[in-house]
Amino acid sequence: MPSPMPDYVVTRKRVKNLRITVKPPAGEVRVTAPAFVSERAIRDFVASRAEWIAKHQARIALQPAPLEPGPDANRLRRELRRAIPPLLAEWAPRVGVPIPDFTIRRMTTRWGTCNVRARRVTFNLELARREPELLEYVVVHELAHLIESGHNQRFYAVMDRALPDWRLKRKALNHGGIARDLADG
Repeated sequence: MPSPMPDYVVTRKRVKNLRITVKPPAGEVRVTAPAFVSERAIRDFVASRAEWIAKHQARIALQPAPLEPGPDANRLRRELRRAIPPLLAEWAPRVGVPIPDFTIRRMTTRWGTCNVRARRVTFNLELARREPELLEYVVVHELAHLIESGHNQRFYAVMDRALPDWRLKRKALNHGGIARDLADG
């Protein structure tokens, strides 16, 4: 049985192609469209992706509610502040980089980011609600970016050397994860 046509919001931008995103926490469907694309073409595009949209909305529905500022977020931030330094101390020498500075933020689309110039990594506060081995994966991922900034063969080679099962951990992290793939930064 085909998925029903989802509701969606269209934003016109200077882009070449249509793009659909499904946003937490409610699974809102957003379509980014070039100015020249007709409403009918947008509707047909959304209809053709209805099954994909339904799958992502179902995944988002299983996620815990986003952390709001307050006592719970503060407690989780403290836990993460204690958990990250030992991981950085263990993994930075193994990856072959100096231990970077780090920050923790509430993020909506990434598990972590890396500022190569400043040698600073930022971790998503939501990682405090995940298994420790998944936090470890994000630490290694961001440290690997200090060697290779992009997601290319050299980056994957660093990851393969440091953490051979990283692909399984990435899949586990993103299975119930947030809107985009892990740590695209």
